[in-house]
Amino acid sequence: MSSRNEAIQRAETYFDSGAFLTDLARLIAIPTESQEPYQKHQLMRYLKEEMRPLLERLGFKTHIFDNPNPIGGPFLFGERIEDPSFPTVLTYGHGDVVRGQAGNWMGGRDPFVLEEDGERIYGRGTADNKCQHLINLQALGCLLQEKKQLGFNCKVIIETSEETGSAGLQEFFDEHKQMLAADVLIASDGPRLQSDTPTVFTGARGAQTFTLQVNLRDGANHSGNWGG
Repeated sequence: MSSRNEAIQRAETYFDSGAFLTDLARLIAIPTESQEPYQKHQLMRYLKEEMRPLLERLGFKTHIFDNPNPIGGPFLFGERIEDPSFPTVLTYGHGDVVRGQAGNWMGGRDPFVLEEDGERIYGRGTADNKCQHLINLQALGCLLQEKKQLGFNCKVIIETSEETGSAGLQEFFDEHKQMLAADVLIASDGPRLQSDTPTVFTGARGAQTFTLQVNLRDGANHSGNWGG
């Protein structure tokens, strides 16, 4: 029987060979700046040219969905169902990045060209979030190469609007509850609290927005003069 250590060895070989950085460089090169309306076509390109082929090579059935909110970008869903009786893992990633800010990077770096500097890797998306979901998907690949099956069902959702507030994500999940149903969610996103120590949260982060109205007087009253 294949061992856990052998699957880990495959992952280490993949990284040490330089193949991981080659794959990541292609992802970084797609300028998926969701904050820039003129780059919206790059969001679909990321899903079609990189994520969909990767998932299909891993035996996932895939589908790209339009965003129910016209402000947001498309979604990619993939699933590999090995046995309906197996537990199901849902994993999340987002393919969009914040503005590249070309011309403002130290040393004149191009935000969309991967660059190594010692033990650090530079490029927009290396920390948030292309590197993380690439790691997760390639880890599944190493397991499949070793064992020929995962031993669980896996679903993947990749959105392209996280950096603009995940427009349409709630509506999409509400509409596709059954499709996205899983026993556990494993999502890798966000920075490390310390750069040399992995950060793991055994819970879900989130935020709740609300509108507060305080009607104390008729008409408009400047808060600096009327109550702070």
